[in-house]
Amino acid sequence: MRRRIIFVAMVLLMLTGSVGCGKKGPPLPPLPLIPPAPIELTYQLAADQVTLQWKLAPELQKKAGDSDMAVEVYKASRELTEGACQGCPLIFKKTAEVPLTTLRHGESIERGYLYFYRLRIIQGNAVFSAYSETLSFDLE
Repeated sequence: MRRRIIFVAMVLLMLTGSVGCGKKGPPLPPLPLIPPAPIELTYQLAADQVTLQWKLAPELQKKAGDSDMAVEVYKASRELTEGACQGCPLIFKKTAEVPLTTLRHGESIERGYLYFYRLRIIQGNAVFSAYSETLSFDLE
């Protein structure tokens, strides 16, 4: 009788041990880390050309050779006339995408406008950093 009780207890232990929380699924890849935004955005004007320069955060400099990442350049502009809307929201448009290792971008601009630029890092097609600080200047 004692052997039967021990046998039944062992069978019950084996059954309860194999019944867990269910079948496990395949492992999921880790979520991508959001890259930090470009820092220290500056500009230089020469005639009707602007050259933007920036730096990468130290943790991003290690990944600078990664071809999966790039820097997107966004620009907004507003006329310098008195009737220009001072409180209106800015509409930024993407003007360029440069490799992560390129730390400058130049383009032509027109006189009589106030310009605003900001940058962000893109990784693949779906991971974006926050925008950098917005840089503004005018060209009279």
